[in-house]
Amino acid sequence: MLHVSKLVRFQKAAWLLLTCLWMVLAQSINSAQAAVNDDIKPEDRRWALVLGVAEYQNENIPALDNSVNDSRTIAASLNNMGFQVYYLENAKKSEIEAVVSKIEKEQSGSELGMFYFAGHGLQVGGINYALPSDIDPTVPSFLQNGGVSINGLVSRLNEIGTKSLVVILDSCRNSPFPDEDAIGTGLALVDAPPNTIVAFSTAPGAVALDGASGNSPYTAALATALEGPEQDIRDVLRLVRARVRLATGGAQTPWYIDNTRTEVIIRPKFSVPAGELREMLSGRVISLPTTAWLTIADSADPRDFEQFAALFPNDQLSNAARRQLVLVSGDGLPSFPLMDLRVDGPGADIPGGLVSLITACDILATGIGDPMALVEPVPHDLVNTRAALRACVQAVRADPLNSRLINNLARVLRLDNRFDEALHYYKRAAELGNATAYAGIAAMYRQGLGVEPDKTQAFEAVRQGALLGSPQLRLIAGVYYREGWGTQQSFPEARRWMKLAAEGGYAPAYVAYGGTYRKGLGVSQDPRKALEYYRKAATLGSSDAGNLIGRAYLYGRGVKKNEQLGIRWLVRSSEEGNPYAAFALGRAFMNGDGVEKDDTKALAYFRLSAQRNFLGAYNYIGDVLRRESAGRAANGAEAYANYIIARKAAMFRDTRDSQNQLKDADERIAAILQVLSPAQAAEGERLADDWIEQFGLLDFNMVNE
Repeated sequence: MLHVSKLVRFQKAAWLLLTCLWMVLAQSINSAQAAVNDDIKPEDRRWALVLGVAEYQNENIPALDNSVNDSRTIAASLNNMGFQVYYLENAKKSEIEAVVSKIEKEQSGSELGMFYFAGHGLQVGGINYALPSDIDPTVPSFLQNGGVSINGLVSRLNEIGTKSLVVILDSCRNSPFPDEDAIGTGLALVDAPPNTIVAFSTAPGAVALDGASGNSPYTAALATALEGPEQDIRDVLRLVRARVRLATGGAQTPWYIDNTRTEVIIRPKFSVPAGELREMLSGRVISLPTTAWLTIADSADPRDFEQFAALFPNDQLSNAARRQLVLVSGDGLPSFPLMDLRVDGPGADIPGGLVSLITACDILATGIGDPMALVEPVPHDLVNTRAALRACVQAVRADPLNSRLINNLARVLRLDNRFDEALHYYKRAAELGNATAYAGIAAMYRQGLGVEPDKTQAFEAVRQGALLGSPQLRLIAGVYYREGWGTQQSFPEARRWMKLAAEGGYAPAYVAYGGTYRKGLGVSQDPRKALEYYRKAATLGSSDAGNLIGRAYLYGRGVKKNEQLGIRWLVRSSEEGNPYAAFALGRAFMNGDGVEKDDTKALAYFRLSAQRNFLGAYNYIGDVLRRESAGRAANGAEAYANYIIARKAAMFRDTRDSQNQLKDADERIAAILQVLSPAQAAEGERLADDWIEQFGLLDFNMVNE
């Protein structure tokens, strides 16, 4: 049964379901339309200019993979939030100017305005430019004459009397022009006018990622965050910052400038009381039509209801969908198209070929480490849940026994906090033989997502998936035995499962199995044997193995000490994005191991490690900040703040290593509080709270991803 008391807490509760079914019983469709189309007072109006440019007329400007899909995604989200959307796609400068003039005429005195741009964005002399599709780089001063000055556009939109303006720039890609001396990388810092928030998809001057899953990392995270309940836009931007930063390993850190003094609230276009919601959903079991309806219930896009009626013509909700289709149609279909997620290229026309099997659900929802994956996976923080849920419902409806697609649907529901439904579909996929689904079941029971935490149930799910032959689940089974999660702790049994996973060619399993020799878990310590397995993992491309090999050479563990070779291994692994290698380099510079002591470089590497989500590095950031060196004074308050962050991060995990990190943080905190004044301690706590609010401590228990 579908537990309605839990559904009420969902970010996407089915508000519109009741609006539809109750209103059509009490009123005619004509009167309902009249209510929807009543004039809105200027002070209640919300508008958005959404611009996406992916294709350029000049052949020297490279096309972007996702900019148009990004703009379509945000247009759909803002439409659902009640914004009047002015949408432009691959527009010329004259077309942009015409729409801006239209907004100036129609939206004077509005409550809230938003400008979103996805495409090539550049800066010259501190001025930012969006490149329209007809930009011509062969003429003099082409940016000044042919580009759209974002600085100027912000000023114009601010001058029409809109109470609050939000500018979002997902446009900080590399310059498409060769003269890098003349054109800066990324975008420059924009001074926000009064009552304006300017948000960048990455730090000013840095370069954002275009993404490979239909959306850029920033837009995928933004679309999901916008789907929440009534909230301040600052909360949305902070959540997006945390998710993008974590998912990209610190490679991309969004930022925003806030020059407003009031709340900037966004809310769904429709809402109904929770009591009515419980009454209407009482008795409905979890099914694909129910899941589909809950996904679109608060939609303002008539195409959602049109598709529902087509997919489920015999369901009792189909009549409601048809009525709602009329109700929300208003003046016609929205101005923005739906996302285009077709797979083109060689082999697309082969009947039964691989390309023919790939669905939009695969592109948007495939998880990391899924052996059944047909496309590049999407990190969990970057799943566009709004689009993925719609795509996966449609895919499962077309292929109801496809365990890969059912598992993808379950994954997105879990990320959308619809835990009852997620567990239902995970179990269905597992019944159909999907090993990865067992990993999802285990994660839900171990973390207590929609159920009481139950490590025994979690372990049984892991065991079942491991028995199906999944190398990932076999390694996780080894971890459960090593940690004693839901089963008797047994290092020999842990080693058996890890070795079995390694024999399947799974690089992380080689690393874990080698770790049992390094730490002496169920076997005598043997650093030489550990190094043997690390080398096997390194040949499979494991940066974790490269880090461990580098440490072995640096300190002579299991091999003749060779500091120079050790540093080279660590540098290579760090350059591959490994957080632990960056941490090891920080310690090397901190202690003078193989390099000259240099606290400045140590601090930089520790911070790089932390940016890549190894928050144990914050203990060592605190250590460096606490001592005086290179003419830099010690900073006790900031050191204390870093210890607090390390402690809180360690509390999210329950592994042996995290317990050691927690102990280290506690010891450091106890020591530093002995020397800090009350004012310094208060300042440290404030700094830690501010950091956690800005960047977040998210998803540290997603061990299966």
